[in-house]
Amino acid sequence: MPVCEMCGREGDILKAEVEGVELNVCFGCSKYGSVKKRGYASISRSFEKHSSKEEPSFQVVHNFASLLRSYRERNSMTQEDFAKFLNERESVVAKWESGSLKPRIDTARVLERKLNIRFVEMDTETKQVDTKKKVSHEFTLGDFIKVRKRE
Repeated sequence: MPVCEMCGREGDILKAEVEGVELNVCFGCSKYGSVKKRGYASISRSFEKHSSKEEPSFQVVHNFASLLRSYRERNSMTQEDFAKFLNERESVVAKWESGSLKPRIDTARVLERKLNIRFVEMDTETKQVDTKKKVSHEFTLGDFIKVRKRE
């Protein structure tokens, strides 16, 4: 069943323009904009199928900095020459080699192809999502709002 993009209600959906954005909304939410198309608006289910799959995650290897530095030193290149070779800024290459910065996965894959070194591996750690609510010591908007009780 299609879902309203404003309130989340399931049911018949209309295409409406709300504040300059075209949305699939229910009849109740259509009053906030101008209705473009009456009747059933088709909503793709490919996102739901895609999101339910559990895809493998990847990470940059832990010894990325030492691998990169050893490759540069083996080929007797300066950081400046190496940065030009990689089409990166010299400061970025310096941070990669010092270990203070790791590249994104897509950048590491480009480096793998260029240098013929393995930089990306499957993430073997299973990250558990903490279901407990974290206590924040910062104020939120809710801390400042007084809610009046109806009698």
